[in-house]
Amino acid sequence: MFLLTPAVCAAAPAKVYMVLWNGCEDACRGFQDYLKSARADVEIIRRDLNRKTDGIPALIAEVAETSPDLLVTWGTLATLEMLGTKNNGPVAKYGAVPAVFMVVSQPVESGLVSSLAAQGRNITGVTHLAAMSDQLQYARRVTGFKRLGVVYNPAETNAQVAVDQLKRYAALMRFDLVDRPVPADADGKPDAAAIDGLVAELADAKVDAVYLGPDAFMNAHRKTLIDAAAAFSIPVFSASEGAVRHDGALFALVHRYYNVGRLAGRKALKILRDKVQAYDIPIETPQRPLAVVNMTAARKTGVYPPLDLLQSADLVDIPENE
Repeated sequence: MFLLTPAVCAAAPAKVYMVLWNGCEDACRGFQDYLKSARADVEIIRRDLNRKTDGIPALIAEVAETSPDLLVTWGTLATLEMLGTKNNGPVAKYGAVPAVFMVVSQPVESGLVSSLAAQGRNITGVTHLAAMSDQLQYARRVTGFKRLGVVYNPAETNAQVAVDQLKRYAALMRFDLVDRPVPADADGKPDAAAIDGLVAELADAKVDAVYLGPDAFMNAHRKTLIDAAAAFSIPVFSASEGAVRHDGALFALVHRYYNVGRLAGRKALKILRDKVQAYDIPIETPQRPLAVVNMTAARKTGVYPPLDLLQSADLVDIPENE
């Protein structure tokens, strides 16, 4: 709990109800650090879904019952479950409770809001993806790709939206896109066992690189994808930095989650302290994305970014003899 001013301290602290997808990671810490640095008098009530949605109904009921001063959500799935779409959703049960989301990749395309500026709902937030055009232009400078592969879960909105964007840019940037949707298993769920074979199909199609997009299923199985591509010396570039830092993807052009959280914290403070309506606060993305490059992956694939790109990148997993 943090302090604002003596006058504010006489009142009860503002209650912030935060729904997290998988623990308090960098965005969550950035959000809390911003409020602490601003000396905000808040009580943060954290609820962790542990990467499961079965706890959502209880959280919706708790928000409706307790009426916090602000609802904060992390990630597209948790946000859509807690807030619904612009046409339908549980947010109506919360009455006047405003909301701030963070780490949502496609807020308009997913149906969460109608636009980034005048969204018409009592919510605002922070997106985290670098623009697809920027990702592709950076990837072209690194790999010089003419044929790009992607394996994705067609049942996920974010994944399908990203593939649709890739198809549009393929025409504009004059590259071939080889897309392979993950088939469903006998239970109707995406079949992780199919990933190796789909990557082999991309190799047969002679793709120059593979894109790992904002796809929860593929990110849960990203090491399988990256290892399968590495067996064919095909570099993988990612929409998020975790795949580069921890699982051997070659590079990502990203907005740091910590900065996403701090920007969300700034929006939260406008609502709590300055009494600005959430719908009057534009949805934004942090400025200046950062490139993260895995140097061990570069050595394995034989694909090294140009020196001018390396000089401005965050280099990780550097081999000891380099």
